[in-house]
Amino acid sequence: MLVLSLTSVVGLAGLSPNLAQAQTPLPIPIEPSSGNANTAPVRLSGFTVLQISSPPTIPGAPRTIPELQKRVTQIERNLNSILDDGFDPDSLQVRYDILNNQPVISAQDNENLLNRQILTVTQFDAEVADTSPEQLAEQWSQQIRDALIRAQQERLPGARRRRWRNALALAAVILVLSPIIWFLQRRTTRHYQKLSRQRHPEHLQPPQESLGFEGEGNSTRATPQFLRAILPQIVLERRISMIILLRRVLLFLQLALWIGGVIAILSQFPATRAQAAWLQQFPVQILTIWLLVAVANKLTDLLFDNILQSWVQQESLNPTASKRFILRAPTLAAALKGMTSFIAGLIGVIWFLALQNFPLDSLITGAGIFGVALTIVFQNLIKDLINGILILWEDQFAVGDVIDVGHGPGFVEYMNLRVTRLRGEGGRLSTIPNSQIEVVHNLTKEWSRIDFRIRVSQDADALAAIQVMRQTMEQMQADPDWTEAIIEPTMLAGVEGVDERGTELLMWTKTKPLQQWAVEREYRRRLKLAFDQAGIKIAIPKQMLWFNENPADEGEEGNHHSPPQPRANQPLG
Repeated sequence: MLVLSLTSVVGLAGLSPNLAQAQTPLPIPIEPSSGNANTAPVRLSGFTVLQISSPPTIPGAPRTIPELQKRVTQIERNLNSILDDGFDPDSLQVRYDILNNQPVISAQDNENLLNRQILTVTQFDAEVADTSPEQLAEQWSQQIRDALIRAQQERLPGARRRRWRNALALAAVILVLSPIIWFLQRRTTRHYQKLSRQRHPEHLQPPQESLGFEGEGNSTRATPQFLRAILPQIVLERRISMIILLRRVLLFLQLALWIGGVIAILSQFPATRAQAAWLQQFPVQILTIWLLVAVANKLTDLLFDNILQSWVQQESLNPTASKRFILRAPTLAAALKGMTSFIAGLIGVIWFLALQNFPLDSLITGAGIFGVALTIVFQNLIKDLINGILILWEDQFAVGDVIDVGHGPGFVEYMNLRVTRLRGEGGRLSTIPNSQIEVVHNLTKEWSRIDFRIRVSQDADALAAIQVMRQTMEQMQADPDWTEAIIEPTMLAGVEGVDERGTELLMWTKTKPLQQWAVEREYRRRLKLAFDQAGIKIAIPKQMLWFNENPADEGEEGNHHSPPQPRANQPLG
């Protein structure tokens, strides 16, 4: 993509076709290393003329071919001397002759340039190029002649003025396009911030009365408020992913414009073409890999959001389906996106190292040793990740559940493979590593239950009180505002205990998830009115006061008349 962008920019500036050759990625010379053949480019005026080779240095063995860098330096010096001395381009001839059974390339013309030797084509060059020395010499001769003529034309005054005009035109294009891209980046950034404010965790929290915390609220109907908010939040996440993708594309275009413009400007001048070639190889590879990885990652996020949105819509339309999947959708989306981001980043790193000819087998071996060391250092982190995977796999809880893991009940506001965040009473946010979650009490999985206990006075009819409790809950279930919140009005009802404080009655009621607290509050209000109408009294705690007579006081006051005193152990009141 960057090469296409550069070609377009160059075309706008009216550059010569020779610039395309300048923008061809140039190999970086490789230092001699035992066991492998080394190749390096020979350049003239910043353009690559040919690639030469040299065998690796073997300690103690005689060399018949000069070292690679010395050979490159000598050939470039010969070419520059021909260019400095001048020649007639019309009569220039570059050919090879056989000397000592090796082709030797030389140049001459009909004026000042005599038979000037340039280089010797070795058998090793031919073996690396997979051809014969004569064929390789013929090919190199033509390349050298073209390079010399092109370099001479670039030194003409008209060519220099044209290069400066092209450089100024490229700079003008950069100065015009950069503010436009910057303006688009600002707009997308503001749009992203606006959408990010809409996905605040408060939009995914159920009403406070549903958590059993303080606050008054109206009852919810068929589906809890959280479930109704899931679908819009998935759509919102998809829009945010698209905005992030657009921001990254604009950022890449801005970087491509700057780097591409610098490369194109440097390519205009022979002294800076080597730097342009390096910029075109190393930074452009990083940008291209980064763009492809980022785009692939965001496209994967959009795919996950589309799949989850489709599934949530289907489950929401199915009255017999469980709502657990809807609750798990944000959790699964966050975990899958995190996993794909890690995989995409790893692929990008390996890809870049492969382009740099990095030995991947050594990398894998080192990664294994490094992984063992990391396992020892980051034991708790690994435990967090493993426990997070098990929590998702076993569906212990998901975003939107109310759970108790030993720190008090709380709403699961966010969860990934490492931590779980609970929003508790008073807005308290607790961040708990997954490795510390051992026992999970899920209060809202599939269904919930009200364990309702109440004490009536000892003289009240327990059977009549139980009947009133049943009727009150059944009437409440018949109410349209509560009919779908209550699954089974009376799972169990009976006398739980009898003591001096009264008769304790127990009733279980099965409700939809997250509805037990709202149903219980409304049920208390209705039951109080029903007990008052039925004349059933709620147990009232009583205090007992006991007096003991002092034998000494009784002897001293035996002859005096006194008002009657309560007997020992006689209760008052």
